[in-house]
Amino acid sequence: MRTVVILSISSDIGQHLAQKYLAQGCRVVGTFRHDAGLKALKAHPRCMLVKCDVSKLADLKRLAAKLKKAGARWDVFISCVGDLLPARPFFESNFKQWADSMHVNSIAQLQALHVLHPLRNRGKADVVFFAGGGMNSAVENLSAYTVSKIMLAKMCEFLDAENKDLNIFIVGPGWTKTKIHQSVLKDKRSAAAKVKGTKGFLKTRKGTSLDDIFECIDWLCRQGKRLASGRNFSVVYDPWRKPQRAKLVKALARDKDMYKLRRSGNGF
Repeated sequence: MRTVVILSISSDIGQHLAQKYLAQGCRVVGTFRHDAGLKALKAHPRCMLVKCDVSKLADLKRLAAKLKKAGARWDVFISCVGDLLPARPFFESNFKQWADSMHVNSIAQLQALHVLHPLRNRGKADVVFFAGGGMNSAVENLSAYTVSKIMLAKMCEFLDAENKDLNIFIVGPGWTKTKIHQSVLKDKRSAAAKVKGTKGFLKTRKGTSLDDIFECIDWLCRQGKRLASGRNFSVVYDPWRKPQRAKLVKALARDKDMYKLRRSGNGF
């Protein structure tokens, strides 16, 4: 039985992924800080929920101990952790909040992987992080969140190079209609432009399907290290769906630098 670890299973994406993996017959281990909305997962015999603040090392060690006690080695590690705040220009942000956001959105998630790494399936393990926008341009008023995700994207490349048994990649889901956006709307310090843009999206756009997010991740895990690992994929813009995916597979096999962070203009 495959074991899937989901950090922040209480997030909308985390809950959806958990239900999908449970339907596949997997065992799911999920972390949460607030258990509202987790009644169905709590009742599932193959789902183990652990209260855990991933920014606290003691909580991560407790999570690892519970996983070890259960005799489970994880096959898939997915981090759904994310904090959009502060949603303000850098020089108008409280720097401690900005730095704390950087920690939660990057360092804490890497520390979680570091702590749980010894408990992986040593034959083949998949690691999935989530990316935000900003890989190709500056996203105003979200610098901490965006730069953190760029760091995770580069770390996927490092960890791919350093670990032969890890298929590790990062996925940009695009705009999704999930509760993460409520923090921007509720924080009175959020930039007016960011609030307006968020309200506009929530009112007028459908957003990325949660099923699409799961199917993209599931497909990338099945592609394995040679094609997926070390790369940054987009659920919305990359041709991973049929019938275009055959061309994508060929392109990934040809170009080891495709979908990785590289400086533009090196050929000048």
